[in-house]
Amino acid sequence: MQTTSCDLCNADDSVTLYAGDAWRQSVPNGLALVRCRQCGLMYMNPRPGPAEIGSYYADSYTPYKQAIEDEHGRLMRWARRRKLIARRRIIERFSGLRSGRILDVGCATGLFLHEMALAGWQTAGIEPNASAAHYGRSRFGLDVFEGMIEQAPYRPGSFDVVTFWDVLEHTFSPSETLSRSAELLRPGGLLTINVPNWDSIERQWFGPHWIGLDPPRHLYVFTRDTLTELLYRAGFRPLAWICFMPSFFSFVISLERWLNSAAPRWAAPVSRFLCFPGMRLPFEPAFAMVNRLQRGSVIAVFARKESTSRA
Repeated sequence: MQTTSCDLCNADDSVTLYAGDAWRQSVPNGLALVRCRQCGLMYMNPRPGPAEIGSYYADSYTPYKQAIEDEHGRLMRWARRRKLIARRRIIERFSGLRSGRILDVGCATGLFLHEMALAGWQTAGIEPNASAAHYGRSRFGLDVFEGMIEQAPYRPGSFDVVTFWDVLEHTFSPSETLSRSAELLRPGGLLTINVPNWDSIERQWFGPHWIGLDPPRHLYVFTRDTLTELLYRAGFRPLAWICFMPSFFSFVISLERWLNSAAPRWAAPVSRFLCFPGMRLPFEPAFAMVNRLQRGSVIAVFARKESTSRA
């Protein structure tokens, strides 16, 4: 475990929000989520160090998904394909491009990049998990650098778009990661970041059991204000904030974690019932309305690279 100061303002002045057994799940001893008293950034402190964090990303980690074609259920194949198409279309909408060069940071097994490649984009990915990176290279023939963005061997200004799908909260220094992203983007390039939404209804309902916290993998929790300030300092201008990703399964995970604390014998049966194929469909209108109100479990910010920064 290592201690750290605030990544936004460098202050060492924080108040603890959750610690110890508040999560009612297996977390490292001493782990705590704190809020900086000076700027409001929330982060884990203390937290696992770079040498230890990899042990919390098993090859079975949920984002390391197999190819859609290998999915057994037709309905699940349709839902997963729909999700990837939604990501591609929103990138095309905010970038104004139908093709270009895109970098996906934390690309996992490469499903999103594969979708972009099929649509004619030139793709590259960064993924620290060796097994996931190998899958992307071997299954889809993708260019995937195994490691972190700070060490990736790409030329400055070589990408039109850089994406972080549920990744920035995992980084050890979001400020450094965003600065490196600005270096790799061309002037006017698009940055897309999808992160847990602190203003979500799920966070208010489930508190420490909300999947958006996910200790110890999520090292940071952003409000709109703190992420906006990080973006400005790295040289980005936010364009829009949109909840467009489905939140049903994140809701199920949060509910299961809450039930594990409040009524353990109901946790697994309820989760299995809600994950039965097709169960999500009756709930989709409600989740769509929550997203429209920007209260979904995850939110995406789209930002343009500017010529100067406020750092």
